[in-house]
Amino acid sequence: MSMGLSTRFVKFPPPISMGMRHAVNLVLALAHVAFTASSIVLSLTPQGEPSSLWQKLSVAAPITKFKLVLNYTEAAPDGFRQTLKLVNGMLDYPIVVNAGDSVEIAVTNALDEPTAIHWHGLFQRGTPWMDGAAMVTQCPIQPGETFVYKFSVGDQVGSYWYHAHHKAQYVDGLRGPFIVKDSKAPFADQYDDEIVITLADLFHNKSSFLLDYFFSPNEGTLDPVPESLLINGVGYYPCQFAPLGSKCTPTTFPSNEVVFGKRYLLRIINMSGEAAFTFSIDGHNLTVVEADGVYTVPTVVDQFPITAGQRYSVILNANAKVSNYWIRADLDEQLYFPAPIDLNGLVPYARSILRYKGAAKTNPTTKAAQNPTVLNPFNLGEYNGTPLTQLVPHLGDTMYMNFKILSDGDNNITTATVSAGDFVDSQWQPPSYPTILDVLDDVRLPDSTNGVEVSNDSYLLLHITNDDPMEHPFHLHGHTFWILLSGKLLFAPSTLPSANYTVGLPRRDTIQVPPLHGRKRRLRRRRMRQRIRGHHHPLQQPRRLAVPLPH
Repeated sequence: MSMGLSTRFVKFPPPISMGMRHAVNLVLALAHVAFTASSIVLSLTPQGEPSSLWQKLSVAAPITKFKLVLNYTEAAPDGFRQTLKLVNGMLDYPIVVNAGDSVEIAVTNALDEPTAIHWHGLFQRGTPWMDGAAMVTQCPIQPGETFVYKFSVGDQVGSYWYHAHHKAQYVDGLRGPFIVKDSKAPFADQYDDEIVITLADLFHNKSSFLLDYFFSPNEGTLDPVPESLLINGVGYYPCQFAPLGSKCTPTTFPSNEVVFGKRYLLRIINMSGEAAFTFSIDGHNLTVVEADGVYTVPTVVDQFPITAGQRYSVILNANAKVSNYWIRADLDEQLYFPAPIDLNGLVPYARSILRYKGAAKTNPTTKAAQNPTVLNPFNLGEYNGTPLTQLVPHLGDTMYMNFKILSDGDNNITTATVSAGDFVDSQWQPPSYPTILDVLDDVRLPDSTNGVEVSNDSYLLLHITNDDPMEHPFHLHGHTFWILLSGKLLFAPSTLPSANYTVGLPRRDTIQVPPLHGRKRRLRRRRMRQRIRGHHHPLQQPRRLAVPLPH
C-alpha cells in the first residue's frame, strides 16, 4: 500500500501531557541506545504530469490572486529608522488562502537588484519551477520586472510562509506568513478565533554586508549578531547604541487582545535568518496541534523551541484572570557563541502582551512558569500518522550527510561543506544557469551541486551528522520527512530499532540538527544524525552549507 502525504483524520482525542509521554520515551530511548544516531526518513512521491496538472487544478479549484510589490521602505520596527526591503510597504504582509485553492501571485521587483520568492513548505507538486529558489528553479526576477507565480496548495493545510530566496535577501524584510485555512481540521471545533504570531531577527546592516562579512578573511567563527528581535514586526533596540546622527525612538510592546472564555488557535512562525527561540505565554499552557503544516498528536506544554523556518499551531484557552500576560520569545544564545550577544545592543528576547479585553493597558508583571514542561520536537508524532512498523518495509537506499566547518588556510575564512560517502566535499557555488533547466536538458551538474537522483514513489534514508557546536535547521523543499532517530552517534546502525513504535512518527519540513558539544576551545566530537523524507534556511546556510538547501 502506498503511503502518500494525504491522511484522513478523525476527531482529536484528549490532549496528551508531556508527563504522560515520558515513560514511553524512556522505553524508546533504551531501545535506541545502541544506535544513538539521529535519523530522518526521506520519502519522494509521484509528482504527476506538470503542465496538465496545473491546467486541471486551475479549472477544478478557485484561483486566488495577489499582487506583491517589493520595494525600499523607510521603517523603524525596533525604533531605529532604516531602509528595509518590504512587500507592499509592510513587514509581515500576509497571504491567506483556503485548502485546495490555486493561486496566482504577481511579484513586481521594484528593487535595484534581482530577487525571487520561495513559498516555504509548499510542495509545488506539478509546478517545481514555481518554487522560487533563484538559479535553482528559476532565473531571478530582474529589477523592474514582474513574474507571476502560479501553483496550487493542493491538499496541504496549515501554517507556511514566503520569503526572498536570492542570497540572504529576506533578512532585509522580504518575508511574510502564508496561511492555508482548513475548515475540516480535526480540531476546528476546539477554537473560536485565530492569531498569527511571527518571530524574526532584525539587522541594521544590509544582507549584502552580512554576506561579505561571512566570506571575509579573519572573520573567524563569529556569526553576525542581530540588533533586535521582533514579534509581529515590532522589537526593542536600546537607542543609546544608535550611531550619532541616526534616528531612534523607543518602541512600545505590541499586544494581542483575547476575550475571557474564548479559545484561540495561535500560529507561530519563525521567519528569522538565524535566530532560534523558546516560546511561551505566562499563565497559560499551550496545546500543540500542528507543526510545519502537519497535524500532530495534541500535546500540552508550557513552552517549545522554534528554529528558523519552523511553524507551530497551538490552542490557547483564555481562561486566566482578566489581566495582561507576557508573550515570551527567548533567544537561543548558543547560536552565536563565542560572539558577545550584547555587542550591538541586542536584548536577547522579544516580548509581546497577551491582553484580556477589559484589562488595563499596562505592561504585565507576570512571571514565566517554574519547572516548565518543554516540547521535545523529536517526539511530536503526526496525528493519525505513519508508525515506524509500517515504514520499515519501504526503506531502501541510505545516504550520509555530514555538516562540518573547515578553515580555509589561505584566506583564514571559515567555510562549510557537506561531505560523506554520498556527497562531494566541496563548497556549493551558485550556477550561471538555473539547475532545473540543466536537469531538463540532461546536462551534467557540477560536483559542488551534490545532485541526488531519485525515483518517484521511492523512500530514502538520510543520516545527517552535525559536526558544528551550534544546531542547524534542515529544511527540505517540495517534501516532508519522517524523523526516526536522534541522539549521539557511536556507530552507524545497520538496522532500524526493533521497538514496537506504533504511534505516528514526527513528520516535518524543517528540523533542528542538534550540535556537538565542546569545552572551551577544544571540541569534543559528539555527532548528531537525522533521517528524512523531504529540504534546509539563510544566514547559517551561505557559510555553513555546501549544497543549495535554502534556509
